[in-house]
Amino acid sequence: MKKVLAVSVLVAMTISATAKANPVWDYVGAGYTDAAGDGPYIEGSFRLNRNWIADASYARLSNGPFDANQLKAGLNYILGTSLGFSADTQTYLLGGVENWSGDADETGAYAGVGIRHPLTPQVELYSEATYHTVFDEHGSLAGGITYFLTPAWAVRGNLALNSGDTKNEFRFGVSYQF
Repeated sequence: MKKVLAVSVLVAMTISATAKANPVWDYVGAGYTDAAGDGPYIEGSFRLNRNWIADASYARLSNGPFDANQLKAGLNYILGTSLGFSADTQTYLLGGVENWSGDADETGAYAGVGIRHPLTPQVELYSEATYHTVFDEHGSLAGGITYFLTPAWAVRGNLALNSGDTKNEFRFGVSYQF
């Protein structure tokens, strides 16, 4: 069993050494989230043209007797602004609609700014600052990391720190880039 595990780790390291990490916008993913309850999520992003990206996510959250569905759909606009430390870093504006349904129903909008930076050929970092009008209006500062196992598969994780009484959010999942 230990030999199989060791060989598996070596194969994964070899594959990941050949993977490339550029800001990748075309992907679908799924995983686990812990926000105003916890549960599964699915998400996707698709580049419409050079500057516009459509994205959406759906999460089914449960917290004791409380159940909710969270649906977000929006657009990102790549600014084309270059930051001095890396030509591959992308800055963007984001905005969209957020809907909560279930035991609590509310719809609102969100808007913000973000940055994506390929740190190494296998690692991409991102950070976003957003303002949400849903549930007592709140600000959010999110950061995340993507580790590319292969050019097509990645592991993703992020943490969003929210202002006010809005619970912070954690996500961990896998994605397929196309």
